[in-house]
Amino acid sequence: MCRQHYPQVKTHPRQAGYSLLELSVIVLIIGFMTVVIVPDTAPTDLAKLELAAQLTADAMRFARNEAMRRGEPIGFRQQNGQQRMRVYRLDTGSSPWTTVFDIYHPVSKKIYDIRFDQQPFAEADTVSANRDFRGSCNTPSNVYFDSGGTARCADPETVLVNSYQVVLTLGGHTRSVSHDGLSGKVTVQ
Repeated sequence: MCRQHYPQVKTHPRQAGYSLLELSVIVLIIGFMTVVIVPDTAPTDLAKLELAAQLTADAMRFARNEAMRRGEPIGFRQQNGQQRMRVYRLDTGSSPWTTVFDIYHPVSKKIYDIRFDQQPFAEADTVSANRDFRGSCNTPSNVYFDSGGTARCADPETVLVNSYQVVLTLGGHTRSVSHDGLSGKVTVQ
């Protein structure tokens, strides 16, 4: 019988790994580098204000588009001193017309009511409006759009809007959202 001869394998003594202290130091260094290198992702005052201005512009545009789509008067309300923008419809079956806040946001599917003091990423310290009408308006905080997209005062409903500007401020920054009553154009500055 023939025996095969296998070469003998040398085994090395087991090498030690890293100690807990060494691993802790490495993790600490990586964490420190991450804090220094990666920028802060928390929104700044300016970013919060920009988003608040965009939400305001979106509400104005939505009210106009929805009025033209539905063929009924839909508008927005911004009262000075309130950090809020609401979209509403007018019940024309009553005299005077009744403001009804039952318009839903197209994305969130909740009542279209933006409260800047309750938004996680949009904020404004103060929200005020500058309004210019082609006549005397009894409710200047309420602007509605007719089925053709023309901006009007809610009371009396025959008075046209020349321009409507919402001014938002936060931490020394200011943004304005303007609606041109003639063209329907909304701009954020």
